[in-house]
Amino acid sequence: MGIIMAHLCATPFSKILGKKLSNDNESHLVSGRECGECTACCVVLLIDDDNFKKPADQVCSNLMAEGGCKIYTKRPSVCQDWYCSWRFMAQLDDDWRPDRSGVLLRSDENGIIFQPIRDPKEVLTSARAIELIGGGVAQGIPMSMSIPTKNGCRSYGMSLNEPLEAAVQSRNLGTIQSKMVELIEHSAAQNTDLIIATDSQ
Repeated sequence: MGIIMAHLCATPFSKILGKKLSNDNESHLVSGRECGECTACCVVLLIDDDNFKKPADQVCSNLMAEGGCKIYTKRPSVCQDWYCSWRFMAQLDDDWRPDRSGVLLRSDENGIIFQPIRDPKEVLTSARAIELIGGGVAQGIPMSMSIPTKNGCRSYGMSLNEPLEAAVQSRNLGTIQSKMVELIEHSAAQNTDLIIATDSQ
């Protein structure tokens, strides 16, 4: 675990977040890195555009069975301009693509958000996830997660920095994993608003 934490503490998260805040996001995309078969953002994200609305955690009606978007050339501006963190964080390898890692990484001026698209206890407690989460917490970069709750209800968002601080300071992988499981179980048990399962265009 010491090697993992030493590596993470050297990761320049502040530079990563600075890139995301640029008005020209495309100029910061990793060269040669494409979404490929990944369609996680077409399912997970909330779309609230003047001409198209889609609730979070609902498959977009424009997502084709074989992949791709039926209205790609006319898709909402939010779809054209948004990229997950894997597209511009060069130090994340190909295994961090959302459909491979099981985690959709998002970032904004407040830090990095981990949104699992598979079993949270599996994908958010892997060594690679702990490396990234623990490194951010160690550097004081805001880290949070968005955890599914009851079927048909919104995910529950939780900040990870304060709850994980002591575990990260222990530099023990098992300790951090155990604390993550505790936080995931707490989040999954929360009562959240119902998802309105409709979309429009």
